[in-house]
Amino acid sequence: MIKVLLLSISLFSFASLAENKVLIENVTIVSSHLQAPKIQMNVLISDGRITEITSKKITSYDLKINALGKFLTPGLMDSHAHVSSIPGMGFGVEPVAIKNPKLAQAYFEQQPRSFLFYGVTQILDPNPGVSFNYFTSAPHHPDYFRCEVLTSKNTFPYVEKTDDLSRSMFTYLIDESAEATAENSVEMLIGKIAHSGASCIKLYFEDGYGNANQWATLSTNTLKRIKLSAEKSNLLIVAHANALDMQQLALAAAVDVIAHGMWNWGQYNREQNIPKEISNTLDKMINDEVGYMPTQRVIAGLGEVMLPTIVNSPEFSSITPKSLIDWYKTTEAQWFKEELRIGFDGMPDQSISDAFLYGRIGKGNKVIQYLRRSNHPILLASDFPGSPSFANQPGLTTYQEMKAMVTAGLSLEEVLAAATINNAKQFKIDNDYGTVEVGKIANLLLLKTNPLDSIESWNRIETIILHGDPIARESLVVNK
Repeated sequence: MIKVLLLSISLFSFASLAENKVLIENVTIVSSHLQAPKIQMNVLISDGRITEITSKKITSYDLKINALGKFLTPGLMDSHAHVSSIPGMGFGVEPVAIKNPKLAQAYFEQQPRSFLFYGVTQILDPNPGVSFNYFTSAPHHPDYFRCEVLTSKNTFPYVEKTDDLSRSMFTYLIDESAEATAENSVEMLIGKIAHSGASCIKLYFEDGYGNANQWATLSTNTLKRIKLSAEKSNLLIVAHANALDMQQLALAAAVDVIAHGMWNWGQYNREQNIPKEISNTLDKMINDEVGYMPTQRVIAGLGEVMLPTIVNSPEFSSITPKSLIDWYKTTEAQWFKEELRIGFDGMPDQSISDAFLYGRIGKGNKVIQYLRRSNHPILLASDFPGSPSFANQPGLTTYQEMKAMVTAGLSLEEVLAAATINNAKQFKIDNDYGTVEVGKIANLLLLKTNPLDSIESWNRIETIILHGDPIARESLVVNK
């Protein structure tokens, strides 16, 4: 018997429907490849892909979704999220996480659902850590893509790790002096990364936090070998770099993506406007067509964790296990705040918060505005959680990153593109993702209001469609 789904009253998810035909009827399609939304369209999904889009009536289906007055968009892609990391605890290998295994387990069970709750149907994880199998083994989870970290024992991030468990996160450790045929050579390790199924390589351009410069970086010759081997293996290079000088190094190494905003302007930190050296650097980024991830929520998360009210954020109640929220209120959970206080020489918490929220974010916004004026594609990338801050929570941080893009001056059309087609094109998966078109994987969102009218529409999701399976948003709420 034909089933009719009235989404306005649906509070449960439909499992294992991807092999059946799902019809979304009378919907308005909002997609970056369209000059304007297409109204009263019928979209047929079969075997997890979009098979027909038409204004004509479709009569053959197994499940019908009456979407009159609703808006159909591609699912969102967050191209910088760390699924092994636990907000407030770190990458799961820190002592605080090991001491609280039940809290960690509760978090890992909910995390994929929280991303889906906010419409994230694809994730790129640039540093998988040791716990990503929790994510990929969940009954429902966003499609998962990953980079693998390539570093050495003498460079960041390995060099700052002091215990074996933390160091175990790094599988691909280069011996920069090794010949191409040696086991730990650039060439051999990149071959292993390609064979592992990774989509990209992550490199760290980091010589020290803030204005410090105590760590070595990979040599120019090593970086040339990495680029050559990555191209041969069809792997993109994603660069951790958030300071002017480090982004200059990354661009000189011909990376494909800068994975952070430029919020550390070095000698120009007191400047209010973009100086010539920074504009020249950004021009090279534009001319070389290097992808750019603003990751403004990294800075916001550092600022917000210093605010006493953040743990009571109402958004947490839908996506964060109550046991973890309760733990955030304990003395033990304040360890990272204490580290920030030490780093700021005992400044008041509000002053520390302001330094992040009004200082460094402002610099990041100016960079976004400069790139926007040249129509340089911006990528939605939250770097969730960005630090051990518990202010950033899965899915919510992606939505907040989209709101931050609007604050920085991007239009709603540009935010849509950043969250969908830009990421898909950058990571060469646009044959399957990024737009609502026939042949593409049916990772879709059904919204109650038009996302081209208000950024808040992305928080008015009614249904997430994952590989053709409709999932009611309310069914993803934590503890339900």
